[in-house]
Amino acid sequence: ILAVSELELVPPHFDVELEETGEYLLVIFESSISILEPGDEIGIFDANGIVESTEPGEDPVYGEVLVSAGTWTGEQLEISAIMSVDLSDFGGPVLNGAVDGNDVIIKVWKAGEEMEYTVSVTWSAGSGTFGDLILAVSELTLAGGVNLAINEFFFRAALGTSVPDYVELAN
Repeated sequence: ILAVSELELVPPHFDVELEETGEYLLVIFESSISILEPGDEIGIFDANGIVESTEPGEDPVYGEVLVSAGTWTGEQLEISAIMSVDLSDFGGPVLNGAVDGNDVIIKVWKAGEEMEYTVSVTWSAGSGTFGDLILAVSELTLAGGVNLAINEFFFRAALGTSVPDYVELAN
């Protein structure tokens, strides 16, 4: 038996670093999902969301943003995604988060494999876009992991050469 001080705490793979805006979208992951095992993590992304909140009058920065995450326990999981709030019409800021109308992107971290996957989603409720009244996922299908290969390398082929050592990785 290990004492609590001897346990190595592993931080979550999907770490949401957004400020809370007060606006959320509920995404339900039903217990019928067959590819998940307890301890696997689910990340909810917006590929063109607001990356960080702006000051009044500044243009927002758009990009892929993790808007929520949760850990699968084997039972239904409810995750609240942070939604962007645009207060610019009132002289205020644009707050970070997912943007209404954008597609919901789901990624899964398989803890046992230590691998992140993009997944295809079967929606039992909603169309899969941010702003839907309710979103429910009945199944996920793995779309593929990261395939990384050493494509080329160069290591001191000749003395006095001006070409630096390098390794080229291909994904």
